[in-house]
Amino acid sequence: MPQILTAETLDAYVLRATLAAEAIDVHTHILPPTHGALMLYGIDELLTYHYLVAELFMVLPLDAADGDADSVRLPGAPPGTEEFFAWPKERQAELIFEELFVKRTPLSEACCGVVSVLQELGLGAKLREAAGAGATPGARLGPLRAWFAAKEPAAYVEEIFRLARLRYAVMTNIPFAPAEAEHWPAMPGGAAPEVHARLRPALRVDPLLVGDWAAVRSALGTAYAPTVDGCVQWVRDWCARMQPVYLMASTPHGFKYEPGAGGGGSGGGEPTGGALLEGVLLRVARELKLPVALKVGAVRGANPAVRLAGDAVEVADLSFLRALCARHRDVKFLVTVLSRENQHELCVLARKFGNLHVYGCWWFCNNPSIIDATTRMRLEMLGTAFTCQHSDARVLEQLLYKWKHSRKAVAPALAAQYRRLLDAGWELTEADVTRDLELLFGGAYEAFLAK
Repeated sequence: MPQILTAETLDAYVLRATLAAEAIDVHTHILPPTHGALMLYGIDELLTYHYLVAELFMVLPLDAADGDADSVRLPGAPPGTEEFFAWPKERQAELIFEELFVKRTPLSEACCGVVSVLQELGLGAKLREAAGAGATPGARLGPLRAWFAAKEPAAYVEEIFRLARLRYAVMTNIPFAPAEAEHWPAMPGGAAPEVHARLRPALRVDPLLVGDWAAVRSALGTAYAPTVDGCVQWVRDWCARMQPVYLMASTPHGFKYEPGAGGGGSGGGEPTGGALLEGVLLRVARELKLPVALKVGAVRGANPAVRLAGDAVEVADLSFLRALCARHRDVKFLVTVLSRENQHELCVLARKFGNLHVYGCWWFCNNPSIIDATTRMRLEMLGTAFTCQHSDARVLEQLLYKWKHSRKAVAPALAAQYRRLLDAGWELTEADVTRDLELLFGGAYEAFLAK
């Protein structure tokens, strides 16, 4: 007999089921052990994550954050941004730990995430020792560094995925970056190079979305004609080499799309932005039946002095997305937005277009309070036809905290919607909850890809 849930048993069961549910992480920046130093893990990577770099320069004196390399500093004064980024990563991590974990309580979500990771890995005592009185900044992190250094990368990936209860994660792979492209050699017979079984590739093609012809032409080199057809062949060849699950791009600040601005012609001259978008990106997506994943709302380089930590957010004009979905109904779009204010409009669009799938709470929205509110709205508007979360993790161990914190935020949102259903007279079983969580944590994504 199916186990019926009541108002008294609902909340506790939904929490248990949500914490235990296996998930698919549909967007990360994690790279495999085969990529060598590009696979980020360990305490120094956790502490120098750009979220924490941003917090560091929030609390340092203003003259430390201005990036002025010519300014005169007193001995022992905090570093400016240029000096900080010239330091070895270990020294950067030590300063961040001193400022955000020793001198201050690590209250922010990013700081709390580091604490959660270390606790999950059984390193809570070492963390407390590192943050305690008496140790010098240079010695604080030594025991933690030694623990991570002893890990064998491939086995450690498996360990983290098991602890995070993830089936697999989708990477971000950028052929326009030479340091990364070299790890995707052409294989005999067109096979893809082996990566870890827990990781699947996604081909990031921002220059094709925004019409950055200089970047595209540099990638084409001498092996491909500098035309629309040459670009198409280049993308085809990279898809054959990498075998991505989708194509992806992040829109720039103020992105606009003019339907019909470009075609798939093969004539000479530099292709326009419209030709690269419609004549290359969407043409290949249609031809290979690959979805296009769009990340909307980032303002890159708002404060370039702090590098990755300097990106900001805008309330995007989503009319371009409406036009793309309407004009290219045979192309599937996976979309996440960075601004909280855009979440409602995105839900409305997903209700209107079957070729649009909403996923995750990205970046500045990846905070428990925003995950809770966004998930409640999506459940009310989309049922289970969306993917409630992705991690956007850059450092392997971040999978632990981002998924743990997200599950704890999703559970009460889901329970609240179930409670409304019970109040309306519906009979709800434990099997219903299990099925719904499978959809919300990756099943709906896989069903969308299979459309």
